This record gives sequence, structure tokens and C-alpha cells, in this order.
Amino acid sequence: MKKFFDSVDQETLLKNFSLRIKDSTTLNLLKEVVGSFTTVAGRKVGIPIGNLTSQIFANIYLNELDRFVKHTLKVKAYLRYGDDFILLENDLGKLKLFRAQTVDFLRNELKLQVNPKSDRIIKPAHGLKFLGIKFWPSGRNLTKRNLRRIQSRLNTKNISSYSGLMKKHGNSKQVKRFNWLVYEKLFTDE
Repeated sequence: MKKFFDSVDQETLLKNFSLRIKDSTTLNLLKEVVGSFTTVAGRKVGIPIGNLTSQIFANIYLNELDRFVKHTLKVKAYLRYGDDFILLENDLGKLKLFRAQTVDFLRNELKLQVNPKSDRIIKPAHGLKFLGIKFWPSGRNLTKRNLRRIQSRLNTKNISSYSGLMKKHGNSKQVKRFNWLVYEKLFTDE
């Protein structure tokens, strides 16, 4: 989504809350949290970022997208993490139709826009970048951007976290490079 957290329609989110939450105290608290975010041009949009409520609110808001894609479109292969999602389909014509219907649903029902940079149809052989990992039919590895971020952030306190990530998603060349970076951090940093 394009600027998802800044674009969430507060009225739509609060309506979704009221459909499922019947306790008025809880609803009032949620209204206060959601309403604490600044409005744009008199329209109540956006949700606060930086605490756990932003992820919870995002999942509640985008649950409507999940339901639309799975129950209305009946897409067989759909994946969403936060505000990033992919639709997989063998039939190109069907995929283009799913894409158009999903974009319309987001615009009309959730008042969101798809980020044009990410709105692409990709053949599996070309590799799909999703959440910092590039996937191919034959395997996966970390994107160059994520490798650079790891290199710049790596220190003796977080080596084990990055090590697990590298072992799970890195290719052999990336893992070897990471091991040299670890060696440099452990034996050259003071």
C-alpha cells in the first residue's frame, strides 16, 4: 500500500471495531487511540505508529482485504504480511482481473492506494522480492538491500540474530560473506 499507516481511514477502522466489539468502554478507548493521530485536510486518516496498536490495527483493517480476496475473488494463493501482499495465479488473464478488482476494492472500500512501485506482475523465473527476500522456483536469498543493512548494523550484540537469518535465507556466497563480516567484527572491533 502507498503510505499505509498515514492513509488508514479512521471512520472505516472504527466501523470495523464496532461490528465486533460490543463493550462501550473498549470502543471509547479505541476511538481515543485512533483519534490521537493528526488528521489531514479535515479528513480523519492515519493511525499512530510506534507501538503494538499499529500492527494490530493494520491487521484488523486489512482483514477486510483478506476476506475479499479469499471469499469473493476465491484466489487460491494469497499472502499478506502487514500491508504487503501478493496474489499468485497461473492464468495471466485471471491474475490481471484479480489485480484490477483488488485495486478497486482497496480504493473504494478501504480508501487505500496500491504503491505503483510494487504493483507488478512477475513471472516466477524472474524472482519475486517480498519482505527483503527474493524467491525463485528453485530457492531464495536475501536482497542486496538487506545484505547492505545487515553489514551496516552488524555488531557483537546482534550477531546471533543475523546469523539465523543468514542460515535460513542466504545463499552459500552470502553466508560466506556474512561469516567474514562476523570475523571482522569479533576480531577487529575494539
